[in-house]
Amino acid sequence: MSKKGDYTSDEWKSITGAPYLAGLLITMADPSGIGGVMKEALAVGRAVAAAGASERTEVIQSLVEGLKAAGFSASHELPDVPRGDLASAKAAAFGHLDQAIAAISAKSPAEADAYKAWVLAAAKKVSEAAKEGGFLGFGGTLVSEKEQAALKELSGRLGLKA
Repeated sequence: MSKKGDYTSDEWKSITGAPYLAGLLITMADPSGIGGVMKEALAVGRAVAAAGASERTEVIQSLVEGLKAAGFSASHELPDVPRGDLASAKAAAFGHLDQAIAAISAKSPAEADAYKAWVLAAAKKVSEAAKEGGFLGFGGTLVSEKEQAALKELSGRLGLKA
């Protein structure tokens, strides 16, 4: 079992930022207007908050406690991701996800699978937060094909089934 003090500041930034970056990957896959993007951003915060109530993994509990103290604003803990160029942002997000998984796998292997599942669960919540397509909330689909593809890519990167 591990806590924040077991990791370097860069590792902890990646660990803390991973669920937000996973959500960003889903949002980037198929942006759904300003309202949809806001719903998707809030979904990550709710998923992180919910983990505090149900998760028994020490690293996730430590992460959630830190975010609670910050009012669930991870902006001070998020790793840098380039803006403007989607390919660079995606590559950076996956790089930070890889760093988070590698750090937890090395320092607390018993927690790695639960952490990966938690990150994927946050991404799934984002994909379900706003309907894609349709008009004024009518029609559309809950999870678009592009979001499904992004979830599949993320789950493959995490070594999990989507």
